[in-house]
Amino acid sequence: MYRQVKINESCTPFQRILWRNNTNEPIQTYELTTVTYGTTAAPYLSTKTLQQLAFMMKNTYPTGYSIIMRDFYVDDLLTGANETSQLDVIKHQVNQILASGKFELRKWASNKLEFCNDMYNSTVSNIVLDLDKSDVVSTLGLQWNVQFYC
Repeated sequence: MYRQVKINESCTPFQRILWRNNTNEPIQTYELTTVTYGTTAAPYLSTKTLQQLAFMMKNTYPTGYSIIMRDFYVDDLLTGANETSQLDVIKHQVNQILASGKFELRKWASNKLEFCNDMYNSTVSNIVLDLDKSDVVSTLGLQWNVQFYC
């Protein structure tokens, strides 16, 4: 996600890198234009970008705003609902908010197969997620045992 967050042009000199393929070539200078993974500010900048995007759209998509503010763990969205109709609202609103910032959620998992099937479109059709009853889906150290929750 970090590479999807652009930084202000006035800050790119602080992300300057020097490069050459071998010692016989002259050194080239590059300025990175996106948040750089591994820098101290990277987690804050990426999280704040998502939150600011949600805040700017909260009047249009109030449910999506609440979900983004509450249910993101680093760059993973872990959320749910009691009714499929609520999931449809969440899916639509969160996707609209994130799309306005050129972000896209991928790698959906659900205990409702029809919900997952509906998620695959032309941009993610090459992703196949088979939620076998014995599968465990994990994200950043958290694990969800599909067999237990289905």
